[in-house]
Amino acid sequence: MALHLPLNPIDRANRPPAYYLTVQDGLILLSSALWTIAYVLYVRQGLLDRSYGMPIVPLCADIVWEFLFGLIVPTSVAQVVAFTPWLIIDIGIVYTTYQFGPEQWAHAPLVAENLGWILILGVLFTMALFWAIIKTIGVDNSSFYIAYVVQLVISSYSVAQLISRGNTSGHSWSIWFFRTTGTAATIAQFIWKYSHYPKSYPRVARPLTQFLFISCTMIDLIYPFVYMAVEQREGRNLKL
Repeated sequence: MALHLPLNPIDRANRPPAYYLTVQDGLILLSSALWTIAYVLYVRQGLLDRSYGMPIVPLCADIVWEFLFGLIVPTSVAQVVAFTPWLIIDIGIVYTTYQFGPEQWAHAPLVAENLGWILILGVLFTMALFWAIIKTIGVDNSSFYIAYVVQLVISSYSVAQLISRGNTSGHSWSIWFFRTTGTAATIAQFIWKYSHYPKSYPRVARPLTQFLFISCTMIDLIYPFVYMAVEQREGRNLKL
């Protein structure tokens, strides 16, 4: 008897073959592992550089998404298994943000002096927003769409953070690699599901989904070019 993750309601109804579940479970576990490594590297790089790498807005959104869909209204056992470790590691990311963030915001004293309150209010505001979305379009749709909106925010804000700071503190090639491949694995997972059961996953073919998939991928591919440009500028400045 083949081993696999607990079946979600759609799989219980479709009763897919073993090879389908093997690929699906592999992509789920791969994505979880890659993003877990990325989170750990965010903490490590923040401590090394005395900075933080995940921008504040996506950090708040990420924490709320993992809390709601990992503990409060999970849509599968896989979400609980994946999101719980992420929430624990988030503590380290919040620590580096709170501890070293004021220095990064020295040019904006109002932010630097109130970073703790900004994080708290950001989480509460995002919690209210995501809960309103859940009540409007349902748990399953919310889990899917919010996930990729949050991913788009992480990707775009990371590029913007590099440009605005003019340095790579809190960032690294390894963080980019693991979060980008982790996101690619989740996209591949839904494409795999849709290719076999299009009627069960119609949202994968919707324009909004396609926009989110393509936008996340494109921005993640733009990131290394921005990183290289900033890194080269840092090198030139060190020589002066």
